[in-house]
Amino acid sequence: MHRWHFFGVSAVTLVVGALLATPSGAQDGQDSIQIDAGGQSPSISFCQERFYDEDEGLLRCNWAVNFNFACFISYPSDKVIQAGAKLSDPEVVGECDNGEKILKLRHY
Repeated sequence: MHRWHFFGVSAVTLVVGALLATPSGAQDGQDSIQIDAGGQSPSISFCQERFYDEDEGLLRCNWAVNFNFACFISYPSDKVIQAGAKLSDPEVVGECDNGEKILKLRHY
């Protein structure tokens, strides 16, 4: 009987471990990124539309790693993205609770 208890605990541990190892984006419907085998992987950044500025080959904004953080960063960050790294034009993907529009940008 001890042996069965041990296997039961191991099975539960494996299931819980597998659930924790699943990327959160795959569970909640957020965008996922395909990784190229040779080269730099694409990224997605979010920011408030009012801060977005393209100037002298640089993209400036209050860049954040996800939609929610972009709503809470209320000033432009020091992070800049090279305009040549842009994979797509920024697109409005929603609004914060206060009505601020949030942009999503795919880039390297």
